Amino acid sequence: MKWAAILFLFLFAQGVSAMDSKTTVIDELIKKENYAIELWEPRGLNPSAPEVITALEVVTNSFLKKLRQIQIDSDLNKSQQLEKVQRLVDSLPWNDFDTEEKEFLADTIAPAIASLGFDPWSII
Repeated sequence: MKWAAILFLFLFAQGVSAMDSKTTVIDELIKKENYAIELWEPRGLNPSAPEVITALEVVTNSFLKKLRQIQIDSDLNKSQQLEKVQRLVDSLPWNDFDTEEKEFLADTIAPAIASLGFDPWSII
């Protein structure tokens, strides 16, 4: 009986640890200033207007929070997750941004999508 309890606790801890590592990418992106002024120059770009940068941050954080919910929803199979992620990507206000801003947004959310086990470039 003791061994069964120990095995259960070990497996539970592994499951929690795996979930933590999966959500880490998304949580770190949520905490980060993804469009800080100093991140534009390495991309060869002049920073967009402050209101555009704010809009990018708001859109990105909203997307990431919804993506995290998809990730932790244990009732969804992989196919259902993919469908929800695709709809979430499609619902982003892509037309509100110019080409460089769209590319910056795509590059920013790609690691979060990849953390769910999907190829972001087949979705974005």
